[in-house]
Amino acid sequence: MIVLYTVLLLALTAVEFLIDRRAARLARKYEKTAAGADKLIKPPLLRQGNANQPDVCQSAKRYYELGALIQKRDRLEAKYTAWQATADRVGRWVKALRDWKGKKLPYTFGVLDVSCLLYLVDYLGAGPYVNARNLVQQLLTLVGR
Repeated sequence: MIVLYTVLLLALTAVEFLIDRRAARLARKYEKTAAGADKLIKPPLLRQGNANQPDVCQSAKRYYELGALIQKRDRLEAKYTAWQATADRVGRWVKALRDWKGKKLPYTFGVLDVSCLLYLVDYLGAGPYVNARNLVQQLLTLVGR
């Protein structure tokens, strides 16, 4: 049953790794989008020729692009927050499973080992040959000789 524990731990660790990678990828996308929004905010408004007034069309286009980037950034931030919360939860599960190994694992899996072995003996039809009464009789005949 230690094999079962190891397989479960490996599977959870693999899931944790994949979720962490997804959260990291979303964080990079968020940072890139936020940097693009910052870059779009910082340059001064363009002026048309020698005019003192900013170009209304270019300002509208810039604000439209800025709004789209901010919406994308907010969506990515929400996704990242959700995936990071999931990654933290799975990380806690893996840590709890690793901590559980030394406390309850030997007893729990020992009981499961014995019950699986008894089921296998019964399933294979070796019950009459592998029982305590038969074992005692064979020991008494060996000692009696």
